Amino acid sequence: MSQDWDLIIIGAGTAGMPAAIFAAGRSDKVLVLDAAPEIGGTLHLSSGQMSAAGTRLQKEKGFEDTPAMHIDDIMRISKNTADREIAGLAVDNAAETLDWLEAINFKPLPGHPVKGQAHEPYSINRYVWGEDLGKSILAVLKPPFEAVVASGKVTLKLNTRVTKLIQSESGTITGVAAKTEDSDEVAYTAGSVIIAAGGYVANGDMYKELSGHPAYGDHSYPHCIGDGLNLGLSAGGAAWGHENYLTSFGVIMQTYDVPSKVRCRQIHWPERRMPWEIYVNVHGQRFMREDEPSVDVREHTIQDQPNLRHWIVFDSTTLKDAPPLFADFSAADIQAAAEKDEPMFYVADSIAALSEKAGLPTDALENTVNTFNDGQASGQDALGRQNMPRPITDGPFYAIRSQAMSVSSTVGLKVNTGLQVIRNDGTPIPGLYAAGESLGQGAMMGSSFCGGMLVTPALTFGRMLGQSLLPLDAAAQ
Repeated sequence: MSQDWDLIIIGAGTAGMPAAIFAAGRSDKVLVLDAAPEIGGTLHLSSGQMSAAGTRLQKEKGFEDTPAMHIDDIMRISKNTADREIAGLAVDNAAETLDWLEAINFKPLPGHPVKGQAHEPYSINRYVWGEDLGKSILAVLKPPFEAVVASGKVTLKLNTRVTKLIQSESGTITGVAAKTEDSDEVAYTAGSVIIAAGGYVANGDMYKELSGHPAYGDHSYPHCIGDGLNLGLSAGGAAWGHENYLTSFGVIMQTYDVPSKVRCRQIHWPERRMPWEIYVNVHGQRFMREDEPSVDVREHTIQDQPNLRHWIVFDSTTLKDAPPLFADFSAADIQAAAEKDEPMFYVADSIAALSEKAGLPTDALENTVNTFNDGQASGQDALGRQNMPRPITDGPFYAIRSQAMSVSSTVGLKVNTGLQVIRNDGTPIPGLYAAGESLGQGAMMGSSFCGGMLVTPALTFGRMLGQSLLPLDAAAQ
């Protein structure tokens, strides 16, 4: 049984919820479909980092900022690999989004906004998140979203997966087909359709095809299986961002499985903790100065290492005397894990024996350690490292295997400044729009991580589409 709607939104997450909230101010015929059993999407797992220029919060704290300054920072950090037009559209409208979130009771952490944390810093303080990370955003979006559902203006269907877009002979999108596990496919017609279905990180095959690397980390929303991208492509849409794949520098996995859950995260940011250890690749060789100050340089350097992987190598005195390598995993925990031969943790009485346990070439690792020790003694490191508190000399010796990974989708649907999904020739597909991770991170940030440029554009584009898409007769209701 088909139904007529003014707007169909595929996905009830970071972009879909704002789209529905604002669309409900213009129509009582809005349909939201989500394959998950609950609303919220990746906000359940996201760090919830946001950034915007010219916000009320910045003005209260005395920070003068503009969207032009923000987009200049993004282009600087990304080395002009971000799409200036689409990222600029997000930045131009981001302050209104953050001000709206604060108006509905979002609480930034004390001391925010900041210049940066975990990513390359901005030139000015514009970066915020809440105490409960992505769930802080979900907590304030949920009441207005549930209110418009309760009012009858928005109809929500969970556990309902969109299987295809309905397209006329002229190429216009006129609706969708969707089904639950227990029902046959149902067609729903609409004047406009928004794809806000998230990315593809939980689809291992698709992830590897689009990135060239396995999805090492099992830390993704299970319903991010690429439906949004596939739907858009099936209607003739173009994809972008393939060349911009990037991962964080590294985490420690629970098992050798691919994918694996994350066990702990090393503090590899020199601005938080200067390294005492050395980093080596699968060849047993150092590949960068461990105290490299640029987050972006470190993230790009790990991309060139086999399997996006490195080993943290140190000795027993460093284990005992150095600042903690992990925030929530003590020196005693490291020692115990290595002595028990738990995955990723290795200990041995000599570098040669350590190399065998860790699966590294013995001669190369011994030479690497000796070369580092010589440089530490002379104060002249071969890679230019400045912080070298001590050599690696006191057995037993330790190694911990670290894996670079990403929890977001680089490739997405290509859109124009009206957020219409476009074809390879640049022409729009009538009736079809996209927002959120379905656009891919490569467009917003290029081949770099720019703080807050996934969550904020998703919220912003969802809000903008909800405010603008419906026809005038719907707006008059």
